[in-house]
Amino acid sequence: MNSHRKSTPSARFTTYIDFEERPIDVPEETNVDEEKIEPQLLPGEIMIARANNVLKFAPLKANRTGISGTLFVTNFKVSFVTSLPVEAKEREMHSKSLQNRFLGVHDVCLSEVDMVNQFSEDNTKKKRLLYNAQMPPRLSGLQLVLKSLRVINFSFKFTPTGEDIRVAQALLHHAFPTSIDHLFLSCGYPPSSPGIPDFCRAVDWEHELQRTRCPNWRVSKHNEFFNLCASLPTVLVVPRDLLDAQLEQAAQHFQGTRPPVWCWGTPAGAALVRMAQISPSITDKQQENRMMGLVHRCHPMRLQPKIFDLDQILPSLKEIQISYIKLRELHTPDDPTQFWEQDRHYFSRLESSRWLSHISKCLEVAQNAATAILHQNSSVILQDATGCDLSAVISSLVQLLLDPHMRTIRGFHCLIQKEWVALGHPFTKRLGHTRNQLEEQSPVWLLFLDCVYQVSLQHHTALEFTSEYLVALWHAAHCSLHSSFMFNSVNAKYSASDVLQRENPQQPIYLRPVWSWWAEDKSIIENEQNGSDEEPLDSKISAREAFLNVHYIQKLFKSLAISGAVRRISDPLSSAYHTWQHIDCLMGETRQLPYDPSTPIVPLQLDGSLRLDISLSNLRPWLGCFCAWLSEPAMLTLNDSESLLKDSSPASHHWSHIHEMYNTMKDLLSQSLANGAAQ
Repeated sequence: MNSHRKSTPSARFTTYIDFEERPIDVPEETNVDEEKIEPQLLPGEIMIARANNVLKFAPLKANRTGISGTLFVTNFKVSFVTSLPVEAKEREMHSKSLQNRFLGVHDVCLSEVDMVNQFSEDNTKKKRLLYNAQMPPRLSGLQLVLKSLRVINFSFKFTPTGEDIRVAQALLHHAFPTSIDHLFLSCGYPPSSPGIPDFCRAVDWEHELQRTRCPNWRVSKHNEFFNLCASLPTVLVVPRDLLDAQLEQAAQHFQGTRPPVWCWGTPAGAALVRMAQISPSITDKQQENRMMGLVHRCHPMRLQPKIFDLDQILPSLKEIQISYIKLRELHTPDDPTQFWEQDRHYFSRLESSRWLSHISKCLEVAQNAATAILHQNSSVILQDATGCDLSAVISSLVQLLLDPHMRTIRGFHCLIQKEWVALGHPFTKRLGHTRNQLEEQSPVWLLFLDCVYQVSLQHHTALEFTSEYLVALWHAAHCSLHSSFMFNSVNAKYSASDVLQRENPQQPIYLRPVWSWWAEDKSIIENEQNGSDEEPLDSKISAREAFLNVHYIQKLFKSLAISGAVRRISDPLSSAYHTWQHIDCLMGETRQLPYDPSTPIVPLQLDGSLRLDISLSNLRPWLGCFCAWLSEPAMLTLNDSESLLKDSSPASHHWSHIHEMYNTMKDLLSQSLANGAAQ
């Protein structure tokens, strides 16, 4: 869905030579009824306010270069409708998003808005607008600071009086709701099934127990009605010898009634367990000791588990939020002057934010936990305040370091669904989806994605997905139609769905997991020209080529590059057969990656090859995420910036070579089958 005028007049690109003057090249649009200019709306989406003759400026151009159009606020998005060509950076970023099926190039989801500022015509004064504050009689312009670290400036210099205020009021009211169910969460039609297990059913956890072959744990359905814990899923994996009545009694002693739960383990019996801290009002630690004793006895060799108190060894949620605010300020300059000033002191300001220090510490703890499991066969208990924040970061990283399945697209989806969605990371609070929880905001999710990015830099063939996909997941976390990242828990999701259904009894409510994108979308760059005469991009990169790591696929092909490969590929019992099936899934005509529950469970094979250098000198600022929207990356003056940017976007010749190998292999297999049939 792209923002464009309903009628498409002749249009020319407009350059504004001065904010104080009328643009010198205004497109002449004949036979256009301004009242009929509307954004494209999803089912159930309604228009709230509009402002005509709005100017939208390109980033870091001192409000001298931009385009004219009409600005709308709906109950889902801010939509800028224009018939003029799309700025190259915007087209590029739109093409690499998971929400480009719902949002046009000039659209912004309301839940992505972080701050709304009023700015003066000379851009020297800026004042934050709050949803409950009194509006000035006239607005010169609005500045939107987005959670994706992007800044958008709109000018109302030529907008009719009153329309500017109505748009601003509508934006402030709908972008910062008091309740999550006030957001636009359902677009009225069902998503394609991604097949990813939601880990809210007993069978999903049983399959994970079978895959890891971790002994002495069982699936409990005692939380079926969220009577045990509101933030955990309806089924849990607990020690085999723990009765449900004992589980309920023990849960009352932990914060949020979150007792120790199994996440992952090894065939040798080393388990990965997450738990909350004991409630502050509980002075008797008998239940905590008893639960840890049960984890101890689950190990076949009765080895003592290693306990990682993450509240003591990792930064607090408040420290992470403070660090992020400094990071945001560094990467969202208002104008070129501020940009170059920050560029000169970039490294010192980045260091003072302590963001990379937090990344380093998380990677260190994850590596220590992985070492304990792999080399000492010790179970690991990850404990943080509520059992749903930093324990999710470390648990996910440990599995990424040790379990090759989690390094694939499907496995990574399952990992996030299990550790973050099902086990109740409070996305609503931490990402600020509602207005009343400012003190609870902390981008733990971004911290994790940045940690994965650092892994991808140090092991560029290890992960099946690219850093661009990690950026897309961060941006998707702020789109209200991606239900995976909207709620504090599965229970909260069910509650919001029930509220919406009661309010819309005639319309089915469908909440869309982010993974459904892989089953729905055919191409990441659509051949849309946004109503202009501009030629489409020369390179039509498919979604799978943008988000799949070409070096990982090359590694798969290399494993088949030995004599007799074709014969072995034809044998369903050989590893070569499964490798080829994997390649075909990634590169076949459908190129869809839904999880097939009927696929045989492949037993866990531990791999401890991903050793990390956690020193700050070997960690890199995440250019593709923090500087994605800047016309010129803030690190442009650094010697190594060019190589870093190249690493995040493999050259097209790599893909050409991969396609040649794939087609050659397909031809060989076809010939082999034909010869076999002839014989």
